[in-house]
Amino acid sequence: MDKKVWIALILSMAVLFLYPYFIQQFYPQIQPQEKAQETQQAQQPATGAVAASPALPVAEPVKEELTAVETPLFKAVFSSAGGSIRNFELKRHTDGIDGGKAVNVTDLVATENSFKTQLDINGVAENILFTPSKASISIEEAGKGELTYIGRSSTGATIEKKYLFSGDTYAISTVLKASNPTASAISLRADTVLSSKVSGTDETGYHQGPIVKTNDKLLRQDEDEARLTGAAKPKWLGLENKYFLSALIPADEGQLSWITEVPVAGQSRATLQFPVTLAPGASATLNYNSFIGPKEYDRLVKQKNGLEEAIEFGWFDWIAKPFLVVLNFFERYLGNYGIAIIILTVIVKVLFYPLTKKSLNSMREMQKMQPQLAALKEKYKNDKDKMNKELMELYKRYKINPLGGCLPMLLQIPVFIALYEVLYVAIELRHAPFYLWIHDLSAKDPYYITPLLMGATMFIQQKMTPSTVDPAQQKIMMFMPVIFTFMFLNFPSGLVLYWLVNNVLSIGQQYFIYKTPARA
Repeated sequence: MDKKVWIALILSMAVLFLYPYFIQQFYPQIQPQEKAQETQQAQQPATGAVAASPALPVAEPVKEELTAVETPLFKAVFSSAGGSIRNFELKRHTDGIDGGKAVNVTDLVATENSFKTQLDINGVAENILFTPSKASISIEEAGKGELTYIGRSSTGATIEKKYLFSGDTYAISTVLKASNPTASAISLRADTVLSSKVSGTDETGYHQGPIVKTNDKLLRQDEDEARLTGAAKPKWLGLENKYFLSALIPADEGQLSWITEVPVAGQSRATLQFPVTLAPGASATLNYNSFIGPKEYDRLVKQKNGLEEAIEFGWFDWIAKPFLVVLNFFERYLGNYGIAIIILTVIVKVLFYPLTKKSLNSMREMQKMQPQLAALKEKYKNDKDKMNKELMELYKRYKINPLGGCLPMLLQIPVFIALYEVLYVAIELRHAPFYLWIHDLSAKDPYYITPLLMGATMFIQQKMTPSTVDPAQQKIMMFMPVIFTFMFLNFPSGLVLYWLVNNVLSIGQQYFIYKTPARA
């Protein structure tokens, strides 16, 4: 194998297997003391931010009435204090592999009092003591339910907040209406606020905290950005961590503004502001969706606001999302993501088969040329330029691409990284079991059986591959299965399963291709 080809192969493998470690280094975890110092220093709005009204201070608490809401997807408690949430449990997501407690989103991306609506009247925060229409609501899979809050401001304005629940979605259709029954004009601003106890990045380098989707970009607020603002309707804004999201999704065009804040380390807020001036007898309405739940790709896509962009797949997003769509499709019919990964591997292998066949035939021809290559290297050992020129002429004469043997490995790099991101980020594969001892495809194999099998199949595949390198390089290559096995020990078992099946299919392909006579 040519020296440049050898270098390309080594670099490809380095990128392939060092990517997970590189990602964690690329997003270093900031220590709490450093976070606090940075936040204190970030007192000015971000560069280029549009001026917006200041966020409201916390208003005085009011007496509340609680309403329990249960659907097939969640169990929640809403409060008459601003129509906020007190508790929100996701019934289909638990904190452990084998059951455990339901995930409570109020511990993650929407603390108590999130989705609260309060008023700004001449710069003074005012809580609304709403009266709820119901004390409890229970909704079936195909059912719907409604919770209406009605209250009055100190200026006499009537505020109505209506939640419309559906049994098959985490999105809650929300209507906020302000009416003026008085004889005088009323100016006010209704703020709906999300808050959480996270900011910056988590221990694995993924963003947590405020996130905003405007018309032209997605903004993830860093911890050293104390405040971001905008004076136009966002597509949506909210708070996130790797797996969960709370968001406000405006449906109406109109005079809206927004603010996202990291007031101190470990705290985040996102506020949607609705300013109105009401003539006597007039009213104004704001329609929006309140979303609180897991970042399940198919559900986010259905919102049709680019909400799926909240899933942080990284550089290979353009491959990772189609992979997740394919995995979700097969899991829906087969009931197991491990089987879906195997089918995805087969699909990828079939798509790459023409290239693989060409590559293996090229390597077989390269092996036949070894005597001629050795003769040229000996003849021109003191003239490297002449030797390289003659080698290229020889490759051209026999129509052989010296890089042909590396192409399948090179093309596996984006596939590998994209699948790694899917397994590591997609909540659909969080705690997803396979069979036997593999109970979580997003975690490592607890007994290291699949990495060992992967290493063994890689060794078999290597023994079947025609050698086109010198003896010294060949000895180095013999260690590659061992190196790969050790590197795969801590990779997600779903990723190891993909590579194991890929190796088995490669062995079958090589056997078939080598049994087929090469073209003359």
